[in-house]
Amino acid sequence: MNGTRIIWIAGAGLAGFAVVLALTGNDSSSVQPAGSTPAMATSTEAPSAPSAASSAPNAATVSSSTGAANPVTPAKAVGAAEGVTANTTAGEEKPPIVRAADAVDLGLDQTIHDAKVVPGNIVPKKDGKTGEMLLYADGKYEIRGLGTPESPYRVSWECLASASESYMPRLQEREIPQRIALLHGKVLEIDGYQAFPLMVSETKELIVMLNQWDGCCIGVPPTPYDAIEVKLLEPAKRGGRHAAFNFGGVRGTFRVDPYLVENWLVGLYILEGARMVEGAKPEL
Repeated sequence: MNGTRIIWIAGAGLAGFAVVLALTGNDSSSVQPAGSTPAMATSTEAPSAPSAASSAPNAATVSSSTGAANPVTPAKAVGAAEGVTANTTAGEEKPPIVRAADAVDLGLDQTIHDAKVVPGNIVPKKDGKTGEMLLYADGKYEIRGLGTPESPYRVSWECLASASESYMPRLQEREIPQRIALLHGKVLEIDGYQAFPLMVSETKELIVMLNQWDGCCIGVPPTPYDAIEVKLLEPAKRGGRHAAFNFGGVRGTFRVDPYLVENWLVGLYILEGARMVEGAKPEL
């Protein structure tokens, strides 16, 4: 059986070889008999390698005649071009904000850590539905209220989070928009999810955030731009639930106070002398 299998395999191989030669257009006379050893040796002999002296001119001739570049050269050229583009983009200055004639200067006199306050287009505007006066910031954000205990500022989380567009200390970007700076030192009220320290009976500190987070593993951990460290006037006592998602409002004096660890931003916003407002659930 072994001899039969060898003959069958050899025959199938020769038949396949003949089909390939026929399809590629080679002359059938080039196929040597299976039993001819010299013919097999001649057909399988590798062509001699060209000398280095003769190969170099040929390569140059091919390159010049076809216009194709050396495979290594395009990679270097592309890389250099990308580097120039990246440096040009990084070095470009941001276009200046066009301020309206009635834009206010609130917050431009603030001193915030090592940051530079950048003027924005903050325009007083009347709400067409409620008749309430508000500040319309940079064509996107509404800032309601006066920043006083009787009429605290009310802003969206999107407005607070927009500081990430220009204040990134680890990238040497240290600009605070005017829409954020004008809130500094004023009374602010905001709603959000609340996270309390674990393993305590009562606390005067908590974090209010844009997203749900239980302080450990459930939810979305906050960033410095969408969370506020809150310092309460009165302690919140532990309730009956272990890990409840609390949502409610807090009111206090807002401060932009960057906390850096080796140029990495760990915290940005603080609410001092705060109280929970209606709708808040202080259970831990």
